[in-house]
Formats: sequence, C-alpha cells, structure tokens
Amino acid sequence: MKAPEAVPLCKVTMQYRRGAGKVFELESAGKLLDVHVTPRQESDSGGEWRVAAQDRRGGDATVIAEWGSTRGEALEKVSRAWVEQMNERNLSAFDWAAVTKTLQAIRAI
Repeated sequence: MKAPEAVPLCKVTMQYRRGAGKVFELESAGKLLDVHVTPRQESDSGGEWRVAAQDRRGGDATVIAEWGSTRGEALEKVSRAWVEQMNERNLSAFDWAAVTKTLQAIRAI
C-alpha cells in the first residue's frame, strides 16, 4: 500500500527574472511571500547577495532585506529579522525552515 504524499508546507507559484536578480513567489498555508534574490552590483554593498522578502504586494508592502556572503546566509538573516519584527510590523508568520527548504530544492539559494 502506498503512503499518502505529504502536502508541501511551502510551494513556488511563480519565478521570474527582475534585473540582475530573480523573484520567487511562494505560497504557504494560504499566505503569499515574495523573495527577491539579487547579486551584488556595487562594490560598496554589504555582501555578495541580497535577499528581500515581502508578504504583501503593492505600495504598502513591508520589505525585510539583508546582505550575505551567500544567498543562504542572506536568507537566514532575513528570516531572523522577519521573526524579530513580526509583531511590530504586522508581518505574517511563515515557516522559514520550509521556505528555505523550498528555495534550496529549486536551487534558488
């Protein structure tokens, strides 16, 4: 008997290029999260990669962005900052381990 397949906690609904980077639109438990991954373009940037995440689209979106020496490091910094600022900035809760695993599966980070 075949075991039932687990429903993914997070899935990519769309991905596309924006400038030098890529945008990954994710859905998790009915909530949307956009993750922008961009390589360093200026020599005075704080790292090699910038990851920015937002849970709303449009002008009222709150963006959490961090730099890191790798895409994974930048995402880890974003996830920590997101959790720390969640209540004060009215951000949606996400399973950042699931977000990371999903992005790793498609080699986004």
